[in-house]
Amino acid sequence: MSNRVICDVDMPDPWMVAAQGRFYLTFTLGNRVEIWASQELENFRNCEKIVAWKPASGTTEWSVDIWAPELHYLGGRWYVYFCAAHGGIGNRSHRTTILRSESQNPMDADAWTFVGPMKGLPDHWNIDATVFTLNSNELYCCYSGWPLGDSSDTQQDLFLIQLANPEQAIPNTLTCISRASLPWERPDGGRRGVNEGPTWLSIPGFQGIVYSANGSWTCDYKLAVLRYNGGNPRDERSWVKRPTPLLESDPSGPGPFGPGHASFLVSPYPGDARVFCIYHATGRPDEGWNNRKARVLCMGLEHFQPHGQTIRFTAATGPVTSTAGPYPGQQYGNGGPYAPPIHNQQRRSLVDKLGDKVSKMLGGR
Repeated sequence: MSNRVICDVDMPDPWMVAAQGRFYLTFTLGNRVEIWASQELENFRNCEKIVAWKPASGTTEWSVDIWAPELHYLGGRWYVYFCAAHGGIGNRSHRTTILRSESQNPMDADAWTFVGPMKGLPDHWNIDATVFTLNSNELYCCYSGWPLGDSSDTQQDLFLIQLANPEQAIPNTLTCISRASLPWERPDGGRRGVNEGPTWLSIPGFQGIVYSANGSWTCDYKLAVLRYNGGNPRDERSWVKRPTPLLESDPSGPGPFGPGHASFLVSPYPGDARVFCIYHATGRPDEGWNNRKARVLCMGLEHFQPHGQTIRFTAATGPVTSTAGPYPGQQYGNGGPYAPPIHNQQRRSLVDKLGDKVSKMLGGR
């Protein structure tokens, strides 16, 4: 992948899925949830867009600071998970909320309805919820939250809870699986701890959570790895944090800076172990929450290993003059996700050639 921006507007917290021959993208807009669709992985400049939900004018509940939407297909339905706050209370009221679609087409704006907060979660500050299936049919939600009983806004850890269905958690299954305790996870001179933006990734040789650490308002924001080693997911000992980051920037380097809050697409090509990482970063080290553009970076299994080498933007990523070519994505039906086979070997060879080139460049850092 080129590692160039995929659209010329700010796209913090980008979440992308491939389905029905298209790429669907959503990201933080603050006052609404939009879904964008494109046939090109790295180009969302002139794409179809819908507003899936916007709070009604004059309402205060779940009406402000709408962050980190994620689009998921579960049990034959499309859902969007996001967090929102109460207009009269502010950040400390952030909770996980849900949209549900009555259509198989996520771009059908009229089919989306606001479900409300996820049921069964503890009544504490929580953001950046993601959902995934583990052990064949067990549905889980992972989110970033303040420690129970702590409202100091100085610590964000990762929590895991099992779901009874896509809209309801099982209350007595909550576990803290990652605490922001390593020095590189702690901004403001170590006075705060931040683990947030969790994303589940499952590829041959790795299962686990990729999350963001440190301050999202700094160029020290980075991606990190929490490996699932098997066993009971609700046992904190089943999760092992890698001692070094996955992806970070060098403040004195050429950028981009503060890479974080990623989603992942696994290559659909047979025998192809590459993973496409969609993340946000800034163009300069001092831009804070401004100018966070979405980019796509190619990774491989070696980058997720317990002692894998941290990817650092210490030198400009060499340009890839064209995209990786058509990506068929997934088609959804009653049987769930299905990645159609690729018969065009010439097209597959182009993807492999470009991917190998980027992988070699990353491996040299």
